Amino acid sequence: MDLEALRAKLRERAPRAANGRWFDIKNADGAAGDTAVVRIYDYIDPWGVSAEGFAAELDTITASKIEVQINSPGGSVWDGIAIFNSLRAHPAHITTRVDGMAASAASVIVQAGDHRVMMHAGQMMIHDAWGMFVGSADEMRTFADVLDQQSSIIAGIYAQRAGGDRTADTFRELMLAETWLTDQGAVDLGLADEVLTPAPAKDQGDNKNTIDADELRAALGLDELAAKVDDLFAKIPAPAAGTPDSTLEDGTPDPEATAAESFLRAVLAHTPGENR
Repeated sequence: MDLEALRAKLRERAPRAANGRWFDIKNADGAAGDTAVVRIYDYIDPWGVSAEGFAAELDTITASKIEVQINSPGGSVWDGIAIFNSLRAHPAHITTRVDGMAASAASVIVQAGDHRVMMHAGQMMIHDAWGMFVGSADEMRTFADVLDQQSSIIAGIYAQRAGGDRTADTFRELMLAETWLTDQGAVDLGLADEVLTPAPAKDQGDNKNTIDADELRAALGLDELAAKVDDLFAKIPAPAAGTPDSTLEDGTPDPEATAAESFLRAVLAHTPGENR
C-alpha cells in the first residue's frame, strides 16, 4: 500500500487554520516583560505534518521565559514527543498552561513545562496510543507492538515528571482506561503543579451596584454649586418692609432676585429629592 499517497489525501481533507498553522508565537524577542507566548489551540499534526516548523520557530525565541498556552485534543504521538523535547531543550524557563483541554499528545506537551499550570475547570486526558493502519496480519501485529512501545514511552514521561512513587506502570494502567482528569485531579496525580483561578479584573466590593454618595457629589461638583448659590443669595438686597421678596419698592420685579430664583430652581431640579 502507498502510505505516502494516503497521507497526502488525508492532509488535503484536513481542516487547517487560516494561516496554515495550529500554533501561534508572540513576543519572540521578549519585548513584553521578556516573556514569549506560544499558543497551541488546535490539533497537533493529526495528519502527519512534521513538527519541524514548530521547532524551527521556537528556536528563534530569545526571551528568557516562555508561556505555552494549550487547548488541544491532541494528535500525532511522534509530533507531540518532538514538541515536548524541543521545549525541554530550550534554554528559556518554560511554563505550560492548560486553558481548556490537554488531551492525548497535548498532555505530553504539558509535561515540558518547568512549571505546569491547570487553569480553573481545565481538563487533561491520557490514553494509550492508537492509530489506523492498513496491511497484512504480520504488519498489523508489528504496528500493535509499535503502539505499545509508544504508550510505554509516554507513560515513562508522565512518571518522570510526576515523581514520587508513581511508576510508568501506574500511568499505563490509567492510560489503558482512558482517564480524564479535572484541574485538581491533574495536580493530585503529579501531571501539573497548580490550579490557577483567574482573579476578577477589579475588586468592586461586595455590592457592585452601590454608588458612593461622596464620590458622586464630588464628581457632580455639588459643593461648588452650593457655594455659588450662597454667593448669589448674598447679593440679593433685603426686601423693603411690606413688599414681596422678589419686588422692588416700586412693586416691579427685582431682576437679581428673579435670576437667583431661576438659578436655584435649576439647581433643585438636578439635586436628589432628599437634598431639596
